[in-house]
Amino acid sequence: MLIGDMVKFSDVLFSTGTSLFDMLTILAYMALFLAIFTIPMSLMLSINLTYTQMSKNLEIDIAKTMGLSTFRIYKSALLFTFIVFLLLFFIVTYLSPIANAAYRTKLYKLAKNNVQAGLTENTFFKTKNFTIYADALSPNHNKAYNVFVDVENKIIKAKRVEFIDTIDGFALKCFDGNVFFRDKNSINNAYFKVYTVVIKFSDLTYNFASNPGFMPINKLIHYIKTHPQSTDALFELHQMFVLSTSVFVLSLIGFVSALSFYRSGKTFGIIFSMFSFIVFYVLETFGKSLYSSNNIYYAIWLPNLVLFPIAIIAFAIKARR
Repeated sequence: MLIGDMVKFSDVLFSTGTSLFDMLTILAYMALFLAIFTIPMSLMLSINLTYTQMSKNLEIDIAKTMGLSTFRIYKSALLFTFIVFLLLFFIVTYLSPIANAAYRTKLYKLAKNNVQAGLTENTFFKTKNFTIYADALSPNHNKAYNVFVDVENKIIKAKRVEFIDTIDGFALKCFDGNVFFRDKNSINNAYFKVYTVVIKFSDLTYNFASNPGFMPINKLIHYIKTHPQSTDALFELHQMFVLSTSVFVLSLIGFVSALSFYRSGKTFGIIFSMFSFIVFYVLETFGKSLYSSNNIYYAIWLPNLVLFPIAIIAFAIKARR
């Protein structure tokens, strides 16, 4: 999803002459969104590298000889993890939803200046109130060929479409085609030589304020109270806690792997940590798919329920040695 947005983002930037301030603003929004993933990964790697080096220098063995338990050795990392958790919780529950909505709104506003920038050949381009598909595009994207347009409850098939800027939007000037429309209980069609559809900029704007996926936690909780049957809102709330608490799971995995594989060197520890990180988010994605297919919103807890017990058992085994 994010990579797709980035591709559209670059098209819009280079075709509309976006200002440097707008570019930096959007990059800042994207950085906040990516922080949800980079912060837990960085924490896990830093803990793994730190304790791997301590193990290689026999500092862990010396600490145990002095009577320090494995938990006491991990305690400082746990306290640091808790501080990171507070930061990540604030980002996940408040900053990221706002930044995500602002990021997408900014993209739509930029796209208004040049809608055809987002078009690609043999791909459906969809906005709130219209969809367009084209087999081929001119080099400057101001003309499209063999086009389907779904707008205003009409489907338009045209051999050629020209994009024309207007004061409050843009127009699609269609040539040589048919328009299909519903009339009561029947579907009619009419042939045309030239058919023009005017689309206002407001047709491209999404209302993110009413979408639970773009609400900070305070508004999301209020939305759940007023819409108790909304599983989408419950899913978003649970996902906030899953992503926030991921630091505890990954921190413990980083620590245990450092004590277990330090003889293999830092490289192996980094590879194992990255593998665990990938597994965590693969399980999270699988939980999302379970929600999408079966409407089970608590399936998002799958990575925590699978990896955290494994990490605890591994920690307990290391503590007994």
